[in-house]
Amino acid sequence: MGKKESGKTEKYLTLKNGIPSLSTFSRIACGIDEELLSLAFTDWIGSILSTRGIHIVIDGKALRAATEKKKDKKAPYILNAMDAATNLVIAQIPIPEKTNEMTEIPKLLEILDITGSTVTIDAIGATETILRMIEEKKGYFVQQIKKNCPAAYQEIQNIFEELEKEKAADPETFAKENKERYSEYSSCEKNRERVEYREVKCYTNDYAIRKIREGLSFICSVATSCQVRIPKEKDADGNDVTPEKETFLKQGSRKCPKPTEGDELTDQIQKVGLVSNHTLTAEEIARYQRDHWRIENCLHHVLDEDFLEDKCTARKSKNVLSVLRKTAYNIIRLMQIDARKDREFVIDVNDEITEDFSAALKWIFDPIPSFY
Repeated sequence: MGKKESGKTEKYLTLKNGIPSLSTFSRIACGIDEELLSLAFTDWIGSILSTRGIHIVIDGKALRAATEKKKDKKAPYILNAMDAATNLVIAQIPIPEKTNEMTEIPKLLEILDITGSTVTIDAIGATETILRMIEEKKGYFVQQIKKNCPAAYQEIQNIFEELEKEKAADPETFAKENKERYSEYSSCEKNRERVEYREVKCYTNDYAIRKIREGLSFICSVATSCQVRIPKEKDADGNDVTPEKETFLKQGSRKCPKPTEGDELTDQIQKVGLVSNHTLTAEEIARYQRDHWRIENCLHHVLDEDFLEDKCTARKSKNVLSVLRKTAYNIIRLMQIDARKDREFVIDVNDEITEDFSAALKWIFDPIPSFY
């Protein structure tokens, strides 16, 4: 432990022989029952935040530096569940070495009360076991369907191709007949690096989606989503020369001469199908789809940048330390909920806690109001 960190710790922990080393802390963590600690963490956050009627985002994250230094060993993963409105982690479980997210998601769902909540999972969650479990636990889902489920993916694309033909042939009749069951939503979001266009189309006609419902009778809505990411460009004078979407799709840009289409994060064009056991509009599905990725920016990025999780080399105690990080993370989020303007950045809250540790303690036991 560095002198700076040791000095901060000594302010709140007085020990005869000084502050223990990082190795000692790691050995202590190894002696803690990681499963009981994880359940205690879930009970704690469940006592101050209801998991009913919220948007629960589930996604896995690697602990890269904790990978065993042996040939063909893969990085260990933690499966996280986060509330999209508050960014609070509501549960986590480790993913054992010889399993994957698909097999562990049901175990995570088992410990949560998801009544009335909407669960979103990346494409790996598109299995009958997982979707049926959410339905049986009286929850909702908005599930992405990618090309890893080729039959379902193609069926959804076929549905909307037929709808486009009907719409083009007679727009007036199409609008009249599908007023209550077809909707579209588009958006354009700009940030420092790129411009993102999203277009979502949703359909709720029982007859049209009958093939999708053959395996899962509780499906109510199907949708298709197309996302186009255009890297921003400036000329020699600093003027914005980023091409419009149609131009980019036809001929690319200087930064990206040939836009790629696929499921990877680096692809500029991404097309996915979506299914839900809830009757939704295109705008509602687009919101769930967009909010799902808050887990990357609001949780995973913070854990790596502010908590240095991806650099922690602890192996035997990795799961316990992960729970402790999430506990600290949640305390910071609770403080931000109380005063968002004064505590916009995680580093600012860390500094506040360093100066007055009691500032953190007073926020961890009181229930917080619903954001839904």
